Amino acid sequence: MTDNVSFLRRIAPLILGVLLILGCAQPPELPAFEREWVPVEERQPIDLSGTFKTVDGEDVPLIDSDLESKVLFLNLWATWCLPCLEEMPFMATLYQEFSDQGLAMVAVSSEDPEVVRGFLEEHPYPFKILLDPEDTLSLQLNSMALPTTFIVDRQGRLALQQLGAYQWDSPAMIEQFRQLLADD
Repeated sequence: MTDNVSFLRRIAPLILGVLLILGCAQPPELPAFEREWVPVEERQPIDLSGTFKTVDGEDVPLIDSDLESKVLFLNLWATWCLPCLEEMPFMATLYQEFSDQGLAMVAVSSEDPEVVRGFLEEHPYPFKILLDPEDTLSLQLNSMALPTTFIVDRQGRLALQQLGAYQWDSPAMIEQFRQLLADD
């Protein structure tokens, strides 16, 4: 019996590691179904305070004067997370479609600046990338999985929370953003 317990204690970290890696795997086809948005009358303010860093190490707030009164697409991601990487091109397409209509997009990683900078050199994106070395947002927003996306309306209230990768440029999502941007 003791040998079985000893064996399980030795192999448990390996099993946990495999499960974590598999949990970060995503089928090639990302979901694109219509999402249920929080009704306007039920939306609650979301705390986005804190100091973040650019990949060059400059301290910046998440919400600056450029982002005030815009709809914010906030994505928590990591370079090692395959679903995160799969959804980023869809995010870029959505951003390019609506950035001139009041959509701001920020992707936040808690990784080392050198890792993120190296990734961005090979994969540049048109939206803002910030670093959160203390993982402030994950704690404030009670988010423990990647990717997680928060859509915040112009009044600073949570309009949608998406856990997991999503096809952000699907026709259904494009229409939902068109309505959100027109309504706000």
